Amino acid sequence: MATVLLAGVPKSPNLGDGLIARTLTHIIHMQGKHDVIHFDITQGEVEEENAARMDRPSLPRINDAGLKKRATPDGLRMMKAYWIHRRKDAAVGRPLKALVAKCDAVFLGGGHLLIDTYLTFPLAVKRVADEARRQGKPLHIVLVGARGPWSAPARAWFRRACRYATTITLRDEESRRFLLEKDPSLASKTFALSDPALFTRETFEAARLGVREAAAAADREFGGVPAAGMHGAEAAASAGSVATANRRVAAGPRAATAAAIAERRIVGLGIMDPNELKRASAHRWERETCADWWRDAAKALLAQGFEVRVFTNGAATDNGFVETFVKPRCEGLPHVSFYPYPSSVDALYRQLDECDAVIAQRLHACLPSAAMLKPTYAIVWDKKLSDIFTDLGLADKLVDFRDPAAQAVAAMRLDAEPSATFVRKMLGKKQEIYEQIGRMLP
Repeated sequence: MATVLLAGVPKSPNLGDGLIARTLTHIIHMQGKHDVIHFDITQGEVEEENAARMDRPSLPRINDAGLKKRATPDGLRMMKAYWIHRRKDAAVGRPLKALVAKCDAVFLGGGHLLIDTYLTFPLAVKRVADEARRQGKPLHIVLVGARGPWSAPARAWFRRACRYATTITLRDEESRRFLLEKDPSLASKTFALSDPALFTRETFEAARLGVREAAAAADREFGGVPAAGMHGAEAAASAGSVATANRRVAAGPRAATAAAIAERRIVGLGIMDPNELKRASAHRWERETCADWWRDAAKALLAQGFEVRVFTNGAATDNGFVETFVKPRCEGLPHVSFYPYPSSVDALYRQLDECDAVIAQRLHACLPSAAMLKPTYAIVWDKKLSDIFTDLGLADKLVDFRDPAAQAVAAMRLDAEPSATFVRKMLGKKQEIYEQIGRMLP
């Protein structure tokens, strides 16, 4: 049985990274029997059975937005990242050497890894790639995002890792364009696919059915080859019809039960601390203004007869923002409730699954919801979200936070079936991911 070392950030407090690890593991298991060892590139080893399933209680703790933090020079932040990297050699570097020796291939990803977070990710990617090179193990960079700007050290380390890699798969076309601008020599082995969270539904069904049944379902849906007599768009359209039918069947009993209890459909509001925008884009959204926007969105949804449930992806600063700014503004609003802050990927999935529609900010609240074929609207705050949604034919589901909330909600179709274009594109992307992972496995 071949062993794959899956190196990413499954221990991140943002549960979206745990969802990436969970869905990637499932895609590997869909291909047959493989041992998967998870390794957090910033913190250390994670055993397979615990990866992305651990309860990580995250108390609300809003990030500092003070002048001292903003005034810290970039060079000083880079020096701090390098010092932390060296200090973690015993906790991260030594176990990594042993794990690379045990595995047959190293998968580095997924997530937004090819970004220069004051050298934190460049150093971590360099460590994994250098160890794979030293031991002569194949390296695949798997379903990652790439964005600039890159500092000179980051550019050198990322290019070195990418040049050693056997294949590089990116989450969107814009990431591929950016990477090839940095190094055109990578073109022949670099592909734009999508995010593994498109497999959210199958991943959690597999937890109920077992891996063997999930693999059989994958063979029926993707099969490595289309069903007999079907090719290209015809096969994708057929798969889309099956997926839509599955959604109706799966939703039927739940919808019937919900109707018996209450007439209101549930809209989930997935809220993020708007200060995160400052790390990822040129946009600025002050916390007070953002909290007012979400309150107004909740009021607009109530006026349309919906029930509103607020959730986060588990990051402490998101929880802190909801606790400090959003809850007080929504106090006294009928049919508005707040989910417990999730401490595991399973908890996040259950919250999404209970919603009939979702309006959210973080990619791994929006994308799993869309993959579960729920009406999903994404509040645009960085390019990775808008680029991935555009690639999937969901550009009309992107919402500009600068528009008044009441106006934005009025334009939404929160009871609509997914479009045939989206279903077809999603199934096509999933088949591409499934087949590419199959080609990469030892």
